[in-house]
Amino acid sequence: MQRRNLILGAAGAAALSGLPFRTVLASSYPAKEVKLVVPFKPGGATDIIYRVTSQAAAGAFGKPIVLVNMNGAGGVKGARFVKAAKPDGYTILAGHDFLFTTYYGKLSDFPYTAFEPVCLLTSTPNILVARPGLPFKDFKGLVDYLKKNPGKLTVTYSPASTGTVFFEKVLALAGVSPKSVRLVTINGTGPQMRAVLGGNVDLAMGNVPSALSFAKEKKLVMLAVASEKRLEACPDVPTLKELGVNFSYGANRGVFVPKGSPKDAVEKLAAAYRTALSDPGVKKKIHDLGSLPVYKGPKEYAEFLAGQDKLYKDIFK
Repeated sequence: MQRRNLILGAAGAAALSGLPFRTVLASSYPAKEVKLVVPFKPGGATDIIYRVTSQAAAGAFGKPIVLVNMNGAGGVKGARFVKAAKPDGYTILAGHDFLFTTYYGKLSDFPYTAFEPVCLLTSTPNILVARPGLPFKDFKGLVDYLKKNPGKLTVTYSPASTGTVFFEKVLALAGVSPKSVRLVTINGTGPQMRAVLGGNVDLAMGNVPSALSFAKEKKLVMLAVASEKRLEACPDVPTLKELGVNFSYGANRGVFVPKGSPKDAVEKLAAAYRTALSDPGVKKKIHDLGSLPVYKGPKEYAEFLAGQDKLYKDIFK
């Protein structure tokens, strides 16, 4: 009875104000906490970056933004969960380039347009990492070793992932066949780093959030970063371009909502994350994580995603 009275009250307010009933209900958003589904295991760069930005965004948003890790199928499991969720702004997705790689790599049956973009948050350049004790110390040594010893080294990444694109492009541009390494499939950056640390695989695609602390402890080696210039967090690691490989690549992380979510919810979420990314403390944390704050609102993000879609469509041809 109480809920019915509230709804009737809202309807009455809508009638008096001349506003649509949906608009009056949307104006109360957010009325409760929001669930942010991170479709990967804890400990990787995606998980860490969304925790930093969402904690700050929650203050401006007015309600908690609670992270829920939902790992599986290279991000598809969590994305599918959000896609099927009620489009009310209370279940949102931590998404990045996996939305393209899984779709064009035939692991997913839905494109990025199954969601509505809220905002782009960060770009994180990828880093080629190796376990210590291998018979080379740098990227040039790796390339020479692979040419002379095809099939001797193992690499880990998830099928149809950003790791797939990274290794195939880097090796091909360095003049090495991607078939010169043996693949060990492991889902998630965190588990992949642990496999390198444990000596179970030789190479992986990492980044500053997942690999820097281990590199400082000399538990793994950072061979090259796929950025336009060296990163402040690891200035001693050369870029691939410096090493003669004309390739820059990273994970572009943003927020999505199910298709059909209220415009009011999209705008309020975008505004909260924009406020978070304007905070000097948050910016510093993002830079310390080897990432770049690159906020884009709903319209600009949609344009950016359309460009990325064309890029990945061409890559996976």
